[in-house]
Amino acid sequence: MKLVINEKLIKRNKKIGNVMSIAGIAILIGGLVVSFNPTPTKTIISFAALIIGFIVSQASTFFINRFGREPRFDEVIADNLNKLNNDYTLYVYSSPVPLLLVGPQGLWMPVPVSARGEIYYDKKWKQHGGSFLLKLFGQENIGRPEVDVESNEKALNAFFEKYLPELDVPTTNSVLVSMNPDAGIGDVDEAPLPIVDASALRRYIRKIDRKVEVDIAPEVLGKINDAFQGSE
Repeated sequence: MKLVINEKLIKRNKKIGNVMSIAGIAILIGGLVVSFNPTPTKTIISFAALIIGFIVSQASTFFINRFGREPRFDEVIADNLNKLNNDYTLYVYSSPVPLLLVGPQGLWMPVPVSARGEIYYDKKWKQHGGSFLLKLFGQENIGRPEVDVESNEKALNAFFEKYLPELDVPTTNSVLVSMNPDAGIGDVDEAPLPIVDASALRRYIRKIDRKVEVDIAPEVLGKINDAFQGSE
């Protein structure tokens, strides 16, 4: 498998996450210090610092979870997919979506999910177990991944309409990838999206790809890859 990765973006966003983390802590501490000798003005400042510090800390968590952790989610996924042949190319922050696998049988969009506990679907995504606080702050909450997938698919379609309007680009297959070692997959038969453990991603993709009756023509595949690499 070929790998096209936007190292510059990853380094920049990792730095942003680290800076925002320090800034969030500093703002929270500042608000705490101001509250030691309360006055009406200081109380307002302390309350505002609490809100701003919390928002900045949440934003830093978003960046650090995606760009600062080791190994990063994209590294785990790339490691699992690296035995695919060179007809496949994995784009890491190098396409309109965070992760995109382009192959001769179609396009795949792996979507990392960090939730722990048992993940299942009952009219909506749910989970048993896990840390209440981490779920409360959105770090290990399953949320509504189909909303992110829909947004990413729109971005991808807009890209194709702009750069490859003449091509009948194949439909993108989206798959949720459970990244948390403390997670399990329960009943997801009615789920709007498939979900697999990170270690099973390559097997799942190969299983579905084998069922495709018509491969993407090599010249079309080449134009798709050229469009991504030429738009950087």
